[in-house]
Amino acid sequence: MKTDLTVSRSSGSEVEASNVDAVLAEQRRVIGQRVMGGASGAETLAAMTDLVDGLIVGRYREVVRHGGEALANAGLRQCCVMALGGYGRRELAPHSDIDLMFLYRPGADDAAKSFVRSVLHPLWDCGFHVGHSVRTIHDCVELALTDSTVKTSMMEARFLSGSPELFQEFHRRYLRKVVAKNTDSYLEYKLEERRREYEKFGETVYLLEPNIKKSKGGLRDLHLLQWVGMSRFQAPTIRELSDRGILSRADYVVLTEAREFLWRVRSLLHVHAGMGQEILTFDEQVWMAERFGFIDQPHLLAVEQFMQQYYLHTMGLHERCMRFVERCRSVPLWRRLARFVPASKVDKHFVVRGSFLTVADNQRAHVLSNPELLLQLFDVARCRQLTIVPPLLDDIHQHVDAVPESAYRSAEASQIFLKILTGPGTVRTLEAMHRAHLLEKLIPAFATVRGLMQFNQYHKYTVDEHSLLAVGKAEALVQDPGVLGEVYRDIKRKDILHLAVLLHDVGKGCEEDHSEVGKRIAKEAATRFGFDEQETRTLEFLVYRHLLMAHMAFRRDPQDENVLLAFAREVGTPEVLRKLLALTAADIAAVGPGVLTKWKESLLIELYLRALPEVSGERAAVEEPESLRRIAGDVIQQAAFSKQPGIDLAWVESQLRQFPMRYAYGTTPARIAAHLSAVRRLHVGDVLIESDYNQELDTCEYAVVAHNDLTPGVFSKIAGVLAANGLQVLDAQILTRNDGIIVDTFQVTDPDFNGPPPAERRQTIGERIAAVLKGWEHVDDVLRRGARLKLTRSVLAHRQATEVRIDNETSDGFTIIDVFADDRQGLLYVITNAIFQLGLSVHAARISTRLDQVADVFYVTDHLGRKIRDHGQLERVRTGIERAIEEFLVAKAA
Repeated sequence: MKTDLTVSRSSGSEVEASNVDAVLAEQRRVIGQRVMGGASGAETLAAMTDLVDGLIVGRYREVVRHGGEALANAGLRQCCVMALGGYGRRELAPHSDIDLMFLYRPGADDAAKSFVRSVLHPLWDCGFHVGHSVRTIHDCVELALTDSTVKTSMMEARFLSGSPELFQEFHRRYLRKVVAKNTDSYLEYKLEERRREYEKFGETVYLLEPNIKKSKGGLRDLHLLQWVGMSRFQAPTIRELSDRGILSRADYVVLTEAREFLWRVRSLLHVHAGMGQEILTFDEQVWMAERFGFIDQPHLLAVEQFMQQYYLHTMGLHERCMRFVERCRSVPLWRRLARFVPASKVDKHFVVRGSFLTVADNQRAHVLSNPELLLQLFDVARCRQLTIVPPLLDDIHQHVDAVPESAYRSAEASQIFLKILTGPGTVRTLEAMHRAHLLEKLIPAFATVRGLMQFNQYHKYTVDEHSLLAVGKAEALVQDPGVLGEVYRDIKRKDILHLAVLLHDVGKGCEEDHSEVGKRIAKEAATRFGFDEQETRTLEFLVYRHLLMAHMAFRRDPQDENVLLAFAREVGTPEVLRKLLALTAADIAAVGPGVLTKWKESLLIELYLRALPEVSGERAAVEEPESLRRIAGDVIQQAAFSKQPGIDLAWVESQLRQFPMRYAYGTTPARIAAHLSAVRRLHVGDVLIESDYNQELDTCEYAVVAHNDLTPGVFSKIAGVLAANGLQVLDAQILTRNDGIIVDTFQVTDPDFNGPPPAERRQTIGERIAAVLKGWEHVDDVLRRGARLKLTRSVLAHRQATEVRIDNETSDGFTIIDVFADDRQGLLYVITNAIFQLGLSVHAARISTRLDQVADVFYVTDHLGRKIRDHGQLERVRTGIERAIEEFLVAKAA
């Protein structure tokens, strides 16, 4: 339906437009140009709100003018239209939804419906997303008293057109009967609602791809503050809260600056996407950094600078909003009565009230100016498991810079800090110190990494968040019942370990390699905290070589004596080895949920157990017969053996000895039993496939059991079949037993199914793998028929260069090929097929997909089983694999 629509400013001036669509398109184009030209967020939202106000007000007045006397009378005296929600707050972004309410007096319902039809239909025809309701004042009050979401939306009602007397009557009654009622329960409801949003949209401010509206620190936190302020104080804006002294001037400035930043980001997102885009993706961040004028620096990308500013604003917004909301919560009766009970004092300076710790009023200035007392405050909170009251943390933040830097370098301050690092309760204390900006006074480099993002899809958190989380992961090892827990509990100087974990990434954000920078920072810290020569060397090594153990465990074969001896020589002592294992596990676990898999954990433990005798001088301790016997005892109880007579503990144990050590420690008893059952049934020429679905990880495992001389290129052919069937390989292990039987396992996701794939699906894939390995089908035919080499998830627009490295030094018997490339489905097949076509055999592999990049390692020989020594052939191998990968990736991008 095309209808003439009056477009006007909300001031009341009207402009007649014969073509609504053309007028709207032109207005939006102009606003979009202003946004791209650098308009502020406030200007953009005001312009959009004025535009929509003009459309709605103009159309309402048009109906009043031409709808007849009765409708005109109703429109001016008995009905009105109001803006609700974000539109009511005048915060309309370029592609925000519009929420309207048509209010009418009893008896004017027919007139109200006429206005709804006449006002909304043209807006819908113009492409607006408009939600609406039609109610009397009585309806509004009754519904709001039972529905907190409705209560919230109508709290922000703004008059647009119609009867101003009706709107004023609504406003008075709603304020008296709804807004000022049940404030405590409303506040708790909105807090719980926000907590649920945190669970869904991100429980940390430092998400790498945040939702700017609903993630922690987003605009919704500010909305929560305004709703609480309206309910508790009937003050609808942060300006009014500040003018009335309810919100401090300092907090008001922080909130308005953060709001403007987020408003502008949101406006740019909407205009750039041409829709209501709220997720700040990696690609959008790169584009946004350019719009904000950031330029790549040698040590810091423009996008990293932009996101550092984003985190600074969102953390400031979140902290102040939560502090305000907490102040607005009612104090329970028992806590009010407790104020009349003398609070217990600690060390003359500190006061304990329930579970909170603060400073006596008459000691506040003295404590704030004394670094030793400040650190003692945090240590008391740690020891007694108390929470330092938030206002005191803010005061500390305001005063830390007023104290000379030299005052933080005293021996007493260092000793208290090392005591905090010793634990327990280290991470909780460090987080509070970081919030108060005190941590960076002890470790100046920590100020550099505050809010510093890591621009990749592997890490989920900023550098400072990751570092603190890693300390927490290390502390949590004390509860681990396995080898990692035993190792952590045996570490003598946990302060050195926790300090190394805290420092391991603080070198990032500099032009130089972060490990080199970290080494210097570690040396400075060791000097500052009074470490002796041996302690200094330990801290330096742990920070400088914090990636060593992961590299050796995940990208090299610890069964190789050269690998093991080189690693052991570099580590040096059992105590350093224990600390390095704990640091490595904590670092990986703190990257993101589920990153430290049981398989990775087992690889680290295998390297630790093999290296421990080397560094302790007790090589005879390599074998652990008791552990192997215990594992064999668990395996023999599994259902896979229930119908196979003649299997005893000795047979299972002998079978486990055919595998590398990591297999027994890194594979569940149920999967070991399935594999061994297949081994027992295996005959020459057979291919047996064991598949299983892991509900916790939502992944499938395909284990291929066969003799290693069945066909050339086994690994490549399996990868090809999986790719042809649309499966995404997350991890793969090639295991060749001492008796020549291979057990190759692939961990995959199946994008065709949400949840477990049907048993028939797994069976079909297993049959196709077997058919290709037996020579009944050619892998190329399977790939052509499947035609499934497609992208299954979004990736960065700016991909990293492919790199293939040759390592001919580490191993005596194998040439090692390292591959780094952007991940695409089917890439593993492309790599392994290129290796096969070059006449090489894969004897071991480490497959690792880091979300956006693969980092795969292959131990290869020529067709005679020999290491490649000809330099010309090595270069042909490197360039051949690299060329195959690049051709594949270019084709996928086309």
